[in-house]
Amino acid sequence: MSCPSRVSHLVFFICLALILMSCAGLVPPKVRLRSLLIPASSELGEGYTQEADGMLAYQRQGMKVTVQFVTDEELNAMFPEHSDKGLASTNPYTYGNWVDPELGYTPNRFTVFKVTVHNYTLPKINLNPAEVVLTSDRGDRLPSYVRESKEIGHLSFEDYYRELMGRSGVEENRFAERMGLIRQTLYVDGKVFKGDMKEGFLAFDPLDPRVKKAQLILKDFVLRYDANDWPDQLIDLTFPYDRQVQQETEEKAKK
Repeated sequence: MSCPSRVSHLVFFICLALILMSCAGLVPPKVRLRSLLIPASSELGEGYTQEADGMLAYQRQGMKVTVQFVTDEELNAMFPEHSDKGLASTNPYTYGNWVDPELGYTPNRFTVFKVTVHNYTLPKINLNPAEVVLTSDRGDRLPSYVRESKEIGHLSFEDYYRELMGRSGVEENRFAERMGLIRQTLYVDGKVFKGDMKEGFLAFDPLDPRVKKAQLILKDFVLRYDANDWPDQLIDLTFPYDRQVQQETEEKAKK
């Protein structure tokens, strides 16, 4: 009786192995998806240039503004200790190294630009991030996220992460870590006086995968104030981009 029992056990394990092997073949490979915004240099207007490092710049007498699209990989590299804990990662701009099990890749959490404002000789200038928008060829008009929820109708990181925050002390600590990084890195409203410069991130909701072109518009950029300290000269600065979505398996990316 023992011999047939051993044979039946052997057949069972062989069948189990075959089932596992066949199921493994159905598991989709891990995918790396990269959403890129590449400067559309041929569409630049007067006063705009593309610099050697890939940044777009607008310059006129006395001032200069540069903007640069920042990828998720670059954002994770800037905050490595906040990007390596999966869904518990506290990088406020990305999902860190978490991979969506249904999609098979890490989606974009936000679309991020770094903006730098140089004031060389003007009395004072100002970029209000609450007035900045990201538009697309599909008709999207995405507002920029501000730090805290001060005005109705403005998206804020405070509201975004409070909605995701649980009731535990650990969740409160993660919220505090994320908001701490936001306070250090997000571009905030405030005048830039003669001889000073100011820089920080502008963040928007992720673009639709079907978007092919996008424009970052710094609306109502203040070039001059009147005697009563009211904005007296304003312009809209437009930075055009071409969109590319690259997809490859992790195995191919490592080669």
